[in-house]
Amino acid sequence: MIETVRKFNNFTWYHVSNLTTEDNQILVSEHQLTNEIIGYAVDHNEAVRMEYDNAADESLMVIDVISYHESAVETRPIGILFAHGDLYTFSHSVTDYIQAVLLDPKNRQKRENDNEISAIDFVMTGLYSLMTRYVTQLTEVNRNRRVIQAQLGHHKRTTKQMNDLLRLQTQTIYIQNSLANNHVMLDAFKQDFKTKIAHFEVEHIDDVRVEVGQAEHMADLAMAVITSVSDAYGNLSNRDLNWTMKVLTVYSIVLTVPTIVSGFYGENVKWLPFATSQDGWWISIVITLILMAAVSLVLALSGFFRR
Repeated sequence: MIETVRKFNNFTWYHVSNLTTEDNQILVSEHQLTNEIIGYAVDHNEAVRMEYDNAADESLMVIDVISYHESAVETRPIGILFAHGDLYTFSHSVTDYIQAVLLDPKNRQKRENDNEISAIDFVMTGLYSLMTRYVTQLTEVNRNRRVIQAQLGHHKRTTKQMNDLLRLQTQTIYIQNSLANNHVMLDAFKQDFKTKIAHFEVEHIDDVRVEVGQAEHMADLAMAVITSVSDAYGNLSNRDLNWTMKVLTVYSIVLTVPTIVSGFYGENVKWLPFATSQDGWWISIVITLILMAAVSLVLALSGFFRR
């Protein structure tokens, strides 16, 4: 769907969501966009970068933003195209919220009024809010990690806790990668446009870069802590497994004694002590218990019962 969101004095903003074949034809025939640049803008797996077509007067920015799903939060690319003096934004269902953010960014940057604002400054003030969502999501990741970490001291650790921790690790990896790519892309964007835009617009680009840099540091710290907690979980799980194996080993050693004693007396060898006695059965049990107690004492003194 192609929507003419707003007409400013310096440009017109078109928002394209869930592009169809008919929409593509309209963009090519009526808006004089190229099929190649449209393909880059709507590709779900497009890498974060700047793409230029000077002959067609098109400059495409592909940048990752937070995408919200029912079961997980990930990152997805959106396309921001400056073409023929106008602005085009391309999104999909999970990133369509960017339209509302660009219209009302709600951040501390001062946006020019509709009569004076340029397409680049309009985008940058909106991108600042989109990048702050990374910080919000990382804060949520840290909150969930603290809940899992608080359960580390509990004796019983479940598979669900390990799976939740793995999910947080995967989510943070996506965020780290997207932030790093966004930072590189914004550096390239500033370098390419710094001679063509006003000083305050360059400052707005720098503000976005700083926000991305802060989010990067948060993501790195979050990943380091999650990795540490994950390693701690692994060590505790290994300790529990070692303790279980030690207990089973002790049981197997102690329970070997009755087998040995009963094996000897089961051979009906008359020269064995108490073999011919009427109370031989009870005596063999007493011998067994004494030997089991002796073996247990030796294992206890050797530290086998210490966790």
